[in-house]
Amino acid sequence: MPHLALLAGCLACSTSVLWIKLSHVEPVLLTGLRLAIAALFLSPWAFRDWRRHRAQLNWTHLRDSAIPGLVLTAHFISWINGARMTLATNGSLVVNLTPIATPFLLAALSGERVTRREIAATLLASVGLAIMFVADYRLAPETFYGDLVCFGSMLLFALYLVLGRKFRHHPTTMLYVTPLYAFAALAALIIAPLVGERWPSDWQAEAPWVLLLALLPTIIGHSLLNQAMRVLRGQVVAIVNMSQFLFAGLLAWAVLGEQPAAPFYAAALFVVTAGAVAAGADRRWRTARVVSEAT
Repeated sequence: MPHLALLAGCLACSTSVLWIKLSHVEPVLLTGLRLAIAALFLSPWAFRDWRRHRAQLNWTHLRDSAIPGLVLTAHFISWINGARMTLATNGSLVVNLTPIATPFLLAALSGERVTRREIAATLLASVGLAIMFVADYRLAPETFYGDLVCFGSMLLFALYLVLGRKFRHHPTTMLYVTPLYAFAALAALIIAPLVGERWPSDWQAEAPWVLLLALLPTIIGHSLLNQAMRVLRGQVVAIVNMSQFLFAGLLAWAVLGEQPAAPFYAAALFVVTAGAVAAGADRRWRTARVVSEAT
């Protein structure tokens, strides 16, 4: 069940590139709006959980939601910029190559060491990244620069995910993600006017894309990713999360008419293989833990 929920979260998150490309709202403002809507929508469930667990809660829990919230703000702003500079498939692949960074972050922040199988899966994913970077640089330099922005956004995304692993002491996922989204929204909405971003003139045309961006990749997708980081191994979540670019590629082809280039399929083969290796690693780890606890 946790793996199916994680895959559903990846599918929901993969739609973000569509709504970003279809919307013309400026990046910082778009970040603030999607996060504010998400926080407002989830607040009734967060309040319910607060009433049940308030005896366990203190200001530390708010702090531990605020820190990844600020990282998420930076990730979303860079991701929106990068996604609009490159193809949907390329951007989704690069921004989700978090397994390259998560082993180091997991070891540093949560003391979680990756297994040999997880290392093998990460190396396979790295081959997929190399294929996409080399092909894009040769085909279109402007797309390559978009990929570089997405790469920086990926590092922020990896840090955000690992912080979710580190701060899993929150009693429920809602008590973690709701204030996280609220802090992130506040930061973006404060920054937006400072950098000269204005409210869209044609709000009626933009509203559907903003609402879809809040509902699918944020409320559903990111919430399920954070739930997965609480119950699954961090590197496994990072590797399975790479499936986003496969879903995004098919959606972009159907909705935006962006037909993937040949290197996409080669990269996809390595990513799918990496996901299979990671799933096997997680099953072995869980089996070993059950045996250890039984003895």
